[in-house]
Amino acid sequence: MKFIYKARNKDGQEQKGEIEASSKKSALELLESHGFYVISLQASGGRLNMSLNITSGVSSKDLVLFTRQFSIMLRSAIPPLEALRAQILQTAKEPFKRKLIRMAEAVETGSSLSRALSLESRIFNPFYISMVKSGEATGKVADSLNYLAEHLEREYNLKHKIQGAMIYPAFIVVAFVGAFFLVTFFIVPRLGQLLSSFEGKLPWTTGLLLSLSDFVRKGGWILVVVILGFLFILPWLLQKTPKTKKMYDQLILKVPILGNFKKKTYLAQFSENLSVLIAAGLPITQAIKITKDIIGNTLYQSILERAEERVSRGEKISAVLSGFPRQFPAFVVQMVYTGEETGRLDDTLMNVVKFYQEEISRIADNLTSILEPVLIVCMGIGIAILAVSLFVPLFQMGLGGV
Repeated sequence: MKFIYKARNKDGQEQKGEIEASSKKSALELLESHGFYVISLQASGGRLNMSLNITSGVSSKDLVLFTRQFSIMLRSAIPPLEALRAQILQTAKEPFKRKLIRMAEAVETGSSLSRALSLESRIFNPFYISMVKSGEATGKVADSLNYLAEHLEREYNLKHKIQGAMIYPAFIVVAFVGAFFLVTFFIVPRLGQLLSSFEGKLPWTTGLLLSLSDFVRKGGWILVVVILGFLFILPWLLQKTPKTKKMYDQLILKVPILGNFKKKTYLAQFSENLSVLIAAGLPITQAIKITKDIIGNTLYQSILERAEERVSRGEKISAVLSGFPRQFPAFVVQMVYTGEETGRLDDTLMNVVKFYQEEISRIADNLTSILEPVLIVCMGIGIAILAVSLFVPLFQMGLGGV
């Protein structure tokens, strides 16, 4: 979320700006950590927060490369400031370069690396910053960044695998829609003039096609575009308010195929984030809190919020998760319980991650093979209706002429 703030710095000068944070409390803590005395802080509304590469000018690939190279340089005993300067010199994208310069200036004036990263909260989320902060506390920043690089690479590869699987279905749909408009605007009107002279009874599909063509050509295409556009932005609109977002997050998990896919994605995200944070040495309650802020589904967030409260009172995570079998299957609960009993929760969670990532990858691989026959059948039905609607009357007219 974005927040508009008005604050005074250490010199008493008033400053205004915009900051991004998971909650109002997090935004307040972030501003205070930079030495600001907050006068007012309110949520910013009416802006579309699309994705990382649109809001910040930095793509997921840029972030992966930066994290990997930065970790290698720190492992080679290069100071953070010098490593940042080296990254500035080799970064070609101006938006990212400006952000790196700002971070380098903060480090040069005495700020810690984690605090410098928090200046660019649009790029570096709380998970990223907490990992670096944990590395600073243990003296293993390079290892923390290496963990982050591997984590980001897995997310990046999975995201592009899913996008790659959707290219073919998207191409078929676009081709079908293009062919529909071509037939509607150019072919059907010309044949319609010829068919109007036919004295016999036209098939009902022909009459339907002619009426549809007439409707689309007389402005109906605007209605079609508006409906498609509304369906496209509807998910974003539902996520604008807490009440509708909660409804949307619960509904999306019930959609056949897609709901199961999203559920596995959330479970993999939960397991990996918690595993990496615990391995980095963060307290379990803090690790759960950060994981809760990262997961984008309010249903899972509410469950993890309860887990955070009950774990802080001495309960086990597995005991809390066992009360939500629809969101956390018995397999996940048992793996968490085993990790708690053996003291190797980070390892057992990583095994859960591997299992679900293989499942997600398998679904992505099979997505094209599943959708391909469905799309072919749909196109076949469309072509059959078109053939019956246009060529049967022409064939009848030909027989009448003979």
